[in-house]
Amino acid sequence: MTPVYWNPTRRVIADGALAQLPQAAAEFGAARILLVLGERWFRGSPFYEACRRSLAGSTVVEAPPVQSHPTVEQVAQAAGMLRRSAGRIELVLGIGGGSALDVGKLLAALLPQRHDASADDLEGGAPFEEEPLPFIALPTTAGTGSEVTPFASLTSRARKKITIEHPWLFPRLALIDPLLTHSMSPYVTACTGFDALSQAVESFWAVRHTPFSDTHALQAVALVLEHLEAAVRAPQDRGARFAMALAACEAGLAISQTRTTAVHAVSYPLTALFGVSHGHACALTLASFIRYNVPALAGGRGAALWRAMGSPSAEAAAERIERLMERVGLERSLRRLGIDEAGLDRVVADGFRPDRVGNNPKELTHGALREILQAIY
Repeated sequence: MTPVYWNPTRRVIADGALAQLPQAAAEFGAARILLVLGERWFRGSPFYEACRRSLAGSTVVEAPPVQSHPTVEQVAQAAGMLRRSAGRIELVLGIGGGSALDVGKLLAALLPQRHDASADDLEGGAPFEEEPLPFIALPTTAGTGSEVTPFASLTSRARKKITIEHPWLFPRLALIDPLLTHSMSPYVTACTGFDALSQAVESFWAVRHTPFSDTHALQAVALVLEHLEAAVRAPQDRGARFAMALAACEAGLAISQTRTTAVHAVSYPLTALFGVSHGHACALTLASFIRYNVPALAGGRGAALWRAMGSPSAEAAAERIERLMERVGLERSLRRLGIDEAGLDRVVADGFRPDRVGNNPKELTHGALREILQAIY
């Protein structure tokens, strides 16, 4: 298969990029804008008022606040309510972490449809027939890369993480303003940074990798390992925050082509069933999967990845990941995170997802996954 790279999202990254919103809205000719935000931080920040002032020339309708780990029911209900009450929306603007951006993408896609989407429709895939509204993404965290991907993650009625994928979910524009990330707590900074690192490493070794995705992945790996600790320890370090915002975008560009692998597959039940923050859940098994996947990274690919990680070998790279977790305050033990032995079996059962596991470079069995989890118990 010939490697193909396609990512239609226009990208701008600059401190103060939020100020470009009026120009962006004007480019789309949007007189009526739907604003999609998370529950807390942005509304209480000075950036919120600046955003509203910058859009004073348009009518702005706010969607219901997006909760962490949004569900299929919440998105279906919000879309139905907005279709009936919000009037003719012309542009959707999402500002926040991955959850807010994912819901914004989905609302931009669902509002133009002829019929309301149900929770069943969302769990069944991408119920889109009519083209979406244009969507602008402004991330306030540095990790998910949602601003440049065609994916949206939701929690199903069975409390499982599902991912909806469709080319119409690519944002039309990503305005990446690293200043919006300065207020992240050290823990959120560490978690989102490890999400970006996991995405980048997984994209590089994914079965679906291409030479184009490799370039983004290796750049993201190097940026995170160089700058994450500084971003955690010195939140106002503009250089570190800029580098992490760029790393998150680079990792998003990589997985937009390749998707993720077993590390992310295992992270989903750790988050959905036990409340472990997504990036922390990815960090927990990343070093273990580096060791596990070594036999499948022959022919110089492994060496290229270890170099990007500033390490001479896979074992050194894995140990660097473990040391970094400790330095940024991420617990490494599943037991100390409140997961018991029975919980390990639930993680194995729910984390063995064919789409992600099949994209892992080395074949994974249920038994091997159980051993990986037991080793970090």
